[in-house]
This record gives sequence, structure tokens and C-alpha cells, in this order.
Amino acid sequence: MKTNVLKSFDINLTRLKNGKHHFQFELIPDFFETFENNLVKKGFGSASLVLDKSESMMTLNFTIKTEILLTCDISLKSYRESLTCKKKHIVKFGLTNEELSDEISTIDSAMQTLNVSSYIYEFVSLEIPMKKVHPNLRNQERAELAYKDETPSLNSQEKDNAVDPRWEALKKIKL
Repeated sequence: MKTNVLKSFDINLTRLKNGKHHFQFELIPDFFETFENNLVKKGFGSASLVLDKSESMMTLNFTIKTEILLTCDISLKSYRESLTCKKKHIVKFGLTNEELSDEISTIDSAMQTLNVSSYIYEFVSLEIPMKKVHPNLRNQERAELAYKDETPSLNSQEKDNAVDPRWEALKKIKL
């Protein structure tokens, strides 16, 4: 099932002539679940790609619109986050498959298909906010932690008076 989901992101390079080509991809929940150690558990949306092919390289211009499910860092409640991004990636034809930088990679010139699913997933992952805050908490001036630990804690004076039993045992040793 996982490979079937990713096969829809294959682009047949042998049939492409030089020039611009347009592709449309649907981002369904199965797409996000396919990636291991994923930041995005669930989501949906669309990605459009304008691929400009030349003799020596391809320029991939992505426009991605998606809605993903995130967990708030403050309240630990799930919420939906809408993300929109435009990204560019350059793929040069060479002898090996290699990532030269964040924006440039090379592929074997004999390669017949290019799967763009990893590019799309990476671009969506990079758009996730560093601090994930539920929309209901964003307008508060100082968001306090909504989740509180239920275990009883010692007040500061009790903490000062509390002695580690290991130290007590060491004090009893006579040298």
C-alpha cells in the first residue's frame, strides 16, 4: 500500500521533452503516513509542480497547499494547521544520485523516473512552525502551560530540608 501511494508521485523522464510541464498531486493521509519518523501524522492537500526540463537539468517549482494535524506544545491538544509554500529545487543530470545542497541535487542521466514525494514531504515538514500553538491560545499575551503535572510537588522549604538518604548513609560511615 505504501509503495502504491508513492507511485502516484513518479514522473516518467523518458517521455518528457525539453520545456515546461505541469503536474498535480493530491496529498492524502496515506501519503503522510508513508514516511517513517514523520513530523506529520495526518494531513491532506495538494501540490502542483511546474517542471522545466533542459538538456542538462530540470527546475522543479512546487506550490503546496496542505492542512496538517499538529499537537499544541502548550495544551497538548491536537489542532489543524494550514500551510502554503512555494519552493524551488534544481535537479542536474550527472553520473550519480547525490544531494549537493538543500536546493540542488544530481541524478543519474540514465534514470527513467523521478519520484517527487520526498521533496514534497520535506517542504511541508520545513513549514511546520517551531512553536506549535493551538489557535485558541495564540492571542493570549502570555500563554501559561495548560497541561499541569498531577503529581504532588514539594514546596521550596521542604526541598531545602529534604536530605538524600544516600548522603545520610555516607555520614554514618566512620573513617
